[in-house]
Amino acid sequence: MSNRYLDEAGRITSKQVDASIKTPEDALHFFKLMGIKNITTKRQKNNGTTVYEVPVNRLIYTGASDTYKYAIYESGYIRDVSESLHSPWYINKKYETTEVYWSSWDKKYAKYKTSKPAFIHNFDDQLVYLANYILKNRYKNNKVYSCDDWNIGQIKENCEFKYSKRPLSTITVPRDKYLKYKEAYSEVYELDNVLISRSYLNDLKFQAEVNKSPDTVEVFINGTRYNL
Repeated sequence: MSNRYLDEAGRITSKQVDASIKTPEDALHFFKLMGIKNITTKRQKNNGTTVYEVPVNRLIYTGASDTYKYAIYESGYIRDVSESLHSPWYINKKYETTEVYWSSWDKKYAKYKTSKPAFIHNFDDQLVYLANYILKNRYKNNKVYSCDDWNIGQIKENCEFKYSKRPLSTITVPRDKYLKYKEAYSEVYELDNVLISRSYLNDLKFQAEVNKSPDTVEVFINGTRYNL
């Protein structure tokens, strides 16, 4: 190994190692090493588009997941085309520019600042750019997480409960208040706050009031109280 990657003590430091991808050959080797596949369809290929799939799942709030997919276009665009997105969005670098247009209202030219994507028209350069983008945004900075099936199941269950009810059909009550109403039942929750339906809360209140009702009827005759 070249000593240009070693410090004075002979140790390798991440600051000294250039981990960037500089050639299309490096990009393809990186794709092969990380299991990134070319999933381009015949139709896409005929249109000059190349699509790669990264074996890293994007977990969304519903508990569903899909893999990251990126597409390279002949037009110079490089887009994130993952299925969970509402629409593909470009990952090209942006630059600020000034546009000039004719104002029919003022009857003169006007200017405004906007940002536009910096296109990359050479496929090899697009490949290098995409590889570095995936390396930086999908694998570096501890952005790859592990989530087991149990946690995913909990996310799905919570989402189904939350969105299967109308916004006003559930209410969060303090634990002590909930336990007060829950005295008529054997089940006890060990949560600080419990999300229950409003109808269920009303049932608990009604049951609690019934349990507080006296079993005897008090009758007063000539100032004397009699229990029936």
